[in-house]
Amino acid sequence: MPLYEYRCDDCGPFDLRRAFEHAVQPASCPACSSPARRVYTSPGTRSRSGPFAGASTADRALLDRARSGAPTVTTSRSGRRLPTRPHRH
Repeated sequence: MPLYEYRCDDCGPFDLRRAFEHAVQPASCPACSSPARRVYTSPGTRSRSGPFAGASTADRALLDRARSGAPTVTTSRSGRRLPTRPHRH
């Protein structure tokens, strides 16, 4: 699902993943639950601030997955295959 930016009048901007057909509908703010309107920006030109201002796209994707509760992998694969049968000593 695409990531859209919304703005709450009281709390400020937040991002939300929604289905394309629901993107234009107001979203409830995660902090105060009041209705928030979608903010239209040019792709890739949105300015970011805070600790992840210089983060790569992969770092932001990892952060989004962590916030969503989906399992995340923080280390690379070692390339070793696990044994498929028990060891014989």
